[in-house]
Amino acid sequence: MNKESFAFYIAILRKYFVSYCTEKISDLGVTYSQLFVLIYISKKKECSSKEIVEYLKLDAGQLNRTLAKLLEKDLIIQRKNSNDRRFNILSLTKNGIKIVEESHKLFYSWDEQVLSDLDDDSRQELMNLMKKLVFNLNEKNGGKQNEQIK
Repeated sequence: MNKESFAFYIAILRKYFVSYCTEKISDLGVTYSQLFVLIYISKKKECSSKEIVEYLKLDAGQLNRTLAKLLEKDLIIQRKNSNDRRFNILSLTKNGIKIVEESHKLFYSWDEQVLSDLDDDSRQELMNLMKKLVFNLNEKNGGKQNEQIK
């Protein structure tokens, strides 16, 4: 039986990716966790904090602190939900949109560096396998689709 662990390699890749992002996004004035909240809001256009907590698997208190910082930095807008005034709707400001656009450039740069030794067919095969894994995980965890893989 093969003793190698897929989880081990994912953990190492994540460690390198977090380090890379943390260094590069410091110029944008956001943290790694703030960036992923912005990206989620960007994909949804408008969403609630409950959606973010569920999707990103964050603690509600941690998210509230993150949202407060993003509001302070003028990266998000928070307004009352017209259907249920107890809840807020979140969306990005122009500054928030710019940061998300810059993050896409950052991600593509990372991809190019990490995947540079793979030919196009191998890259596509890897992406297809990763999409399949993410899809299967989402199906097993409540059937929610990940917008990023569509």
